Amino acid sequence: MARSVAEINQYILDNLVIQFSSVGITIDTTKWSKRNLLRQVCYTVAIAQALMEQLQDLFQTNIETIANSSAAASAQWLQAEMFLFQYSATNPQILALINIVPQYAVVDPTLRIITACSVKSNVSNQVKIKVAKGNPLQSLSGPEITAAQGYINQKGTAGITYQVISLSPDRLYVKGTVFFQGQYSAIIQANVIAALNTFLQNLSETNFDGSIKISDVIETIRNVAGVNDFLPDNIRARQNTDTFTNGTDLVLGQTIISRLWNTIAGYIIQEDTAGKTFTDSLTFVAQ
Repeated sequence: MARSVAEINQYILDNLVIQFSSVGITIDTTKWSKRNLLRQVCYTVAIAQALMEQLQDLFQTNIETIANSSAAASAQWLQAEMFLFQYSATNPQILALINIVPQYAVVDPTLRIITACSVKSNVSNQVKIKVAKGNPLQSLSGPEITAAQGYINQKGTAGITYQVISLSPDRLYVKGTVFFQGQYSAIIQANVIAALNTFLQNLSETNFDGSIKISDVIETIRNVAGVNDFLPDNIRARQNTDTFTNGTDLVLGQTIISRLWNTIAGYIIQEDTAGKTFTDSLTFVAQ
């Protein structure tokens, strides 16, 4: 980090005193006049050194920015490139080699369908790219996944295996008792369910391919106006391809089994199995 001119000037003066002292000469820089030639030389050198350090900081910042965003081996680069992927069901989007870089000859932002993306790699040169589209998020169709796979195969680095994944959302089942203030009876159920759905949507957007914490689910319900407390009986998560009974219990019999769920699809919605939705599973007790 670049030093200020004052810091560098003081460093020079301190070392000047030491160097002169080593040959038997004592100087007191605090008594130099403003017109002292040696004082002017030291200050001029300090200004030059400060400018050099500032330029070095800028150079380092630029190098780090380029390294994080340009190298094909960079997760940030891959993620940024996936957001630039274009798809049309009627007009194939073909990459061309332009200035030795595979890119679209015609850039059309309206054809960019990917709105969420995560990149994870392992030591076997395999990179998994998990994506979703739209708002609220949903999985890509078969043709869209195929096109995205071909796109990143061309954009990526030779020798590395890329796998584009797009799955239907995970499901979250929340069963428990909501204790609320009686004057909210007409709206409490709708407000709690809306809060949970909003929480899941925001989590999927801000922490795509991340985890959902049991404590956050409980806090979301407790923060709804009129709610006094929430007692969870059963919280269960599952990937879309699993049946409800094959889900993973995070809370069972009011006992916490696991504090979080690592999403499989990267995003999650409320359980939609008949009889297991938030409307079915939440009990409301007025106090």
